[in-house]
Amino acid sequence: MNDFKIWGWDKKPRTMLRYIKAGDIFCFKLDNQNYCFGRIVIKFIVGHIAEIFDIISNSPDLSEAKIRNAHRMIDPVILDSYLLFDRKFEGDWRIIGHQQNYSPNNMQNVYFTYGIEPWFKKVDIWQNETLISEKEAESLPRVSPLNDYHIKQLMKNFNIKLNVH
Repeated sequence: MNDFKIWGWDKKPRTMLRYIKAGDIFCFKLDNQNYCFGRIVIKFIVGHIAEIFDIISNSPDLSEAKIRNAHRMIDPVILDSYLLFDRKFEGDWRIIGHQQNYSPNNMQNVYFTYGIEPWFKKVDIWQNETLISEKEAESLPRVSPLNDYHIKQLMKNFNIKLNVH
């Protein structure tokens, strides 16, 4: 069964926020020559949690086989999906396909944090919250949506050796 539908880079330059859903495959321009790919995991409090694949290409074209064999390049992140896909405020991010019946996996240890002392909390992708110490909070990413610049900086921090602007 083919559970992927890939319509490509040119079909939908913009996707309104209310139409972004889990399983959407996206592509973004990393720099003038390279494209990166990822998948929307789940709608979240302040955006969408996404995983960015270890696929970098000089073309925005993507096959189902590449998606099936992809791994995460960086830990899952919260995207500012409104600015990236709907408003197109910065960068060039596009939904290029969808995986039918997508269900998040390998997410049991993905947490984000928010709050102040003594009420720091960690929250998982399903928005289950737990009180935590300040020390644990410091080790987790904040519940804060990331934009194009932040994602590219994260990738740079993970030693992605590309000309990132």
